[in-house]
Amino acid sequence: MNRLIFAILIGIATTSLGASSTVYEPTRESLSNYEVPEWYRDAKIGFFYHWGPGSVPGLHFNKDEVDFCQQNGKYKDSGLAKKNPVGQWGANMYPRPGKPDHEQNSNYFLHKKFFGDPKEFGYKELISLLTGENFDPEEMVQLLDEAGVKYIVPMAVHHDGFAMWDSKVIDQYNAAKMGPKKNTTKLVVDAARARGIKVGVSTHVARHSWYYPKTPGYDVSDPQYVQLYGEGLGKGGIPKPAAVRKWEDTLAELVEFFHPDYIFVDGGTADTFCMKGSYVVNDAFRRVVANYYNRSREFGVEPVITFKRESLYKEEAVPDYEAGYLFDKAPYVWQTHANTCGWFYRPGQWVVPSHVNFRKIIDTVSKNGNMLLNLAIAPDGSIQEAEIQFLKDMAEWTGTLGEGIYASRPWRVYGELGSGSRLDAKENTHKGKVYKDPEAIPAGRMNLNENDIRYTRSKDEKTIYATILAWPKMDFTLTSFAEGGIGEDVEVGNVSLLGRDEKIDWKRTAKGIAIQVPSVPVFKDQNWPVMFKIDVK
Repeated sequence: MNRLIFAILIGIATTSLGASSTVYEPTRESLSNYEVPEWYRDAKIGFFYHWGPGSVPGLHFNKDEVDFCQQNGKYKDSGLAKKNPVGQWGANMYPRPGKPDHEQNSNYFLHKKFFGDPKEFGYKELISLLTGENFDPEEMVQLLDEAGVKYIVPMAVHHDGFAMWDSKVIDQYNAAKMGPKKNTTKLVVDAARARGIKVGVSTHVARHSWYYPKTPGYDVSDPQYVQLYGEGLGKGGIPKPAAVRKWEDTLAELVEFFHPDYIFVDGGTADTFCMKGSYVVNDAFRRVVANYYNRSREFGVEPVITFKRESLYKEEAVPDYEAGYLFDKAPYVWQTHANTCGWFYRPGQWVVPSHVNFRKIIDTVSKNGNMLLNLAIAPDGSIQEAEIQFLKDMAEWTGTLGEGIYASRPWRVYGELGSGSRLDAKENTHKGKVYKDPEAIPAGRMNLNENDIRYTRSKDEKTIYATILAWPKMDFTLTSFAEGGIGEDVEVGNVSLLGRDEKIDWKRTAKGIAIQVPSVPVFKDQNWPVMFKIDVK
């Protein structure tokens, strides 16, 4: 039945278009004709959220539980359990047969502590504790809108396979029928569109069929729960055809139901190739992308879909780098995503200071990227106080610096190191990639020093914006405008400071644009980046 649905969708896309229209085929050559729409290039900042049955364990979390999961703090080198991600509850709460305690995942022990033996209280039992009684999509969207968020991406389905909308493909295990008993994804989509905000859907379900361990004697291996717990892997560790079809049908359903401007696809699309050398999931991914592009044209939508771990080529869609920094300005559009209080609701995990994400945003934008930030929603649907405060901070910050962020473009160079600063860049190599594109800009971890500079420009190139990553402690010089520098030929008419009306003391010298620091900071928190506006003659 689901396969038929998908076939019909493809058929509509390929037969109802005019002869002059481009029809995307599920090949690299065809999908490479894709162009990133202007709305996405202008948007710069989006937000998604993590919310589902995997949020429920957070009701019991504090710093001690977080340390136990990560084998940090007093548990460091204790050998009590295997270190594992705090958020991946369903994958880690079941025991591994024949393994001693110190080789079991820490979540297995915490699940027994919080809920009892997973043989009696499995992952599916967490669903009833996902109440959603304080879920307020209008309030959420208002906070995001006021913070300057330009596209909102509600959770559709995570690795666990539990749909957060009234799905017809996942028709038993979804939030409209169980847990909150609300069509949560649709409620957020509707609230965002009512405010004229672009919307997306967040999907992490490519690895669903092998996400849960098929531990004998537990509900994960019981065929009656296959819709939630997945098919498991087939011969040779390759996903079974039925599992691949279900993934395609799920994404096709989201396209039909929501007409999304954007789709987030998590990195499970690279797993099968990296583990087994098979392109079966990547071939399916191209079918998903072609269907999305073709149907979006019918709906009047300018589509964007992101991928991780080079599971496509950068010409086919928009590459996304989780919590990563590109080491240079990219000639292509890209995205990174980061969190404010972790991915899933885990009180005691961490709170990222506002200035850290503000610096990430401006670094990303200066290199031709977008930033997708995350809310870790509580089981009752509420937003954490720390996240509300971050959004209020962000409203103040983007309200001041927005003209140099939104609808901006990269300048000739992304920035320059502050005096005495070091780059300290380290490429991410711990997660495998599929295509290993030699033209991709390396990404990983790098320092963002408080006196570093990042540049953006207006589309008409009449304005350049120089952002210093914290309030400067002393006078400084923009050396990119020095004699022999990349901006040597730029004729500067004026320099001003966004957020301050008073005149800025500056002068052009052989060493660049020398700026005298004003006496009064723009923001109360002097760790926040500030932006100087350079008018070009």
